[in-house]
Amino acid sequence: MKLTTSKYPLFFLILIFIAVPGFSQNFDWQANVQSVEHAGYYKIFLNSDVTSHLHHAFPDIRLYDDKNHEIQFILKQKKTFFDKGKRTELKMLKNKYRKYKHFTEIIVENTGNIEISNLIFKVVNINSPVFIKISGSPDNKKWYILKNNYPTVPDISNADTTEIKVMNLPRSNFKYFKILFHDYDEQHINVTHVYFHDLANIRAEYTQLPSPSITQKDTLDKSIVTIEFKKAQFIDMLSFGIQGPEFYLRKVQMIKDDTFSLNVSGEEYYDQMKKNFWFGSLKSNRINLADYKAEKIVMIIDNKDNQPLKVYKVNAYQLKNYMIAYLIPDTKYYLLFGSKNANFPSYDLPYFKDTIPKVLPETYLYNIKRNKNADKKIKTIWNFPVKYLWLSIGMSALVLILISILLLRQIHIKNKKQE
Repeated sequence: MKLTTSKYPLFFLILIFIAVPGFSQNFDWQANVQSVEHAGYYKIFLNSDVTSHLHHAFPDIRLYDDKNHEIQFILKQKKTFFDKGKRTELKMLKNKYRKYKHFTEIIVENTGNIEISNLIFKVVNINSPVFIKISGSPDNKKWYILKNNYPTVPDISNADTTEIKVMNLPRSNFKYFKILFHDYDEQHINVTHVYFHDLANIRAEYTQLPSPSITQKDTLDKSIVTIEFKKAQFIDMLSFGIQGPEFYLRKVQMIKDDTFSLNVSGEEYYDQMKKNFWFGSLKSNRINLADYKAEKIVMIIDNKDNQPLKVYKVNAYQLKNYMIAYLIPDTKYYLLFGSKNANFPSYDLPYFKDTIPKVLPETYLYNIKRNKNADKKIKTIWNFPVKYLWLSIGMSALVLILISILLLRQIHIKNKKQE
């Protein structure tokens, strides 16, 4: 049987592209933006009806005008930091550039187990946007994702070095932090130092979420309290109304009972961690959270030999989230959001965030509704995890190499016979 160069390589190339499933950014929800009277930058408030349909850190949201032009924006939270001016350097345990994987891997140690909500990276000067993945670990083995594929831009500087700042990390006291700097432009990210700022105080504005239902079951020494919302919400603070004796102090374990967040890499998001805190007669009985998405939460109160506490009220709050965008009058704008496949956009605007006025007018969303095509799933020939996709591409490439070797061998034999 003869192998021809015109058929088989083409066949296998087609096979590769057939094997690749279509990854499209289809958004399930949309909303209209209230019109504005004057041109300029505005804050567009994102209420819980919007954020409840988003993924961690909100990668799946886009803004368009009435001509379907994508409008760049910056995501913000209503939070003010009061900086002590004290910068603490973290001990760097690993700093390795993985050329063929196109990322730089950094591991730092938080020796004092200090609560950290920001990281600053001193890098050799670059101008390109950088996508970062930040994870935390108590033991340098089990990692929890704090930020995933998160877009950052370096400070514009003429010096040899510059800084990349991530100021809105979920507050945590992990002993270890792992940071991956992805160099999509094949530009090595050379990190020289890692710091964090000691923030004296954080002033934040919250919006109250719809009240959850509460059920409680008491056993011999524990009370099991289940809090359930009508739909999953991002929760930044919970406050509790407690009925009990005049003085009490009880340990509480809080567990998510749904919205399991597992990344493609197999790592869990930070909100999957079990959280421990205390109810007390002399305490505020509230817990601050960050990037914590849940519909159903179970709390186990350890009463020991004491009379059970009664949780009679739970108030849930979310930090005020908004996007900053330049809007003009006599133009209609709309929002698309909620997508399983969407990644963070990469815009120019974050480079110039310091030029945007601090005080901005606000506008709001209305007519929030589900897209008509949201339930129509795109059919792919094969539906399997990404790692298997790359495995299939690798196997197809090996087959192509074998075919090429056979073809070259056939040509060599043919030429030899002609001689």
